[in-house]
Amino acid sequence: MTILELLDPANDDQFAAFHDVYVAGHDDEWDRPYTAREQRAELLQDVPHLRIAGVLARDDSGTPVGMGYVELPQKDNLDLGYIDVVVRPEHRRQGHGTAVLARIAEIARVAGRHTLYVEVRWDLDQKGSGRTAFAEAMGFRRDLVDAHRVLTLPADLPEAPPRDGYTLHAWRGPCPEEWIDQYAHLLSLIVQEAPSGDYPLENEFFDRARIRTDEQLLRLQGRVMQVVAAVSPDGVLAGHTQLQFSETDALNAYQWDTLVLADHRGHGLGLSLKVRAMEEAADLLATRRHVHTYNAASNGPMIAVNEKLGFRQVGWLGEYVRTR
Repeated sequence: MTILELLDPANDDQFAAFHDVYVAGHDDEWDRPYTAREQRAELLQDVPHLRIAGVLARDDSGTPVGMGYVELPQKDNLDLGYIDVVVRPEHRRQGHGTAVLARIAEIARVAGRHTLYVEVRWDLDQKGSGRTAFAEAMGFRRDLVDAHRVLTLPADLPEAPPRDGYTLHAWRGPCPEEWIDQYAHLLSLIVQEAPSGDYPLENEFFDRARIRTDEQLLRLQGRVMQVVAAVSPDGVLAGHTQLQFSETDALNAYQWDTLVLADHRGHGLGLSLKVRAMEEAADLLATRRHVHTYNAASNGPMIAVNEKLGFRQVGWLGEYVRTR
């Protein structure tokens, strides 16, 4: 028997049980779940562009055994719900994951969403895992495969100064006002500019208010974002990269978005941006042991950049979708 509760992230005891299950279920060697501070801040945010609903599952003895959540964008992809479903390893194959997924799907359906999207991880030497088998049994299909790569620190960085009249500008914390509107445009284009699957994802909504909201969330989560942007000879933001660090994860750093606009490719900017970001963040990298990055397995140019930096592949991440 599975007993389901809607999550109140402000409830200390309930959130602790929710996060404990979440961490226990992310049990692969290279899987790195959000810390409690990071996850709780995200769940508590009250923003116009996103709504999140969580579910906690207990067995008939009251033991927390599973959890799930659905993210419902409010400004884009209005037919889509981004989900995660996790069950403690020792409580799997007892119907708890199916029950959590059904409740999450119902929340999404009531919100007018007909498509669910989930990311599922498996090891490098496998074709799938128990997680992929569960997703496929629940009617999800694999839409895109990403490669998970890790850079072991300290690393010897190649020389990659900007060339052809491009310049690089770095910041931590708030995006400079002079760049914020162009930066919002760059952030919104990652979906259409990066390789994608068959499901027609829309560009994600960004404007200056969204950027400032996201910056506030990073502060609440105890995260620091190192950003480097490329500026073309005529003064246009041509690309950017993001390195993210957590105050509550002392060993890992995360390469988030990297994008160079199509009209500005062929100048080595991808490598220049990533090298400069690591140079600018040398103080934060000094205590870390790994940098993690994910790229579509078909994204040859970005994978080549990562391999020049010394990244090695450690796993796969499948993007799965289910449409009623």
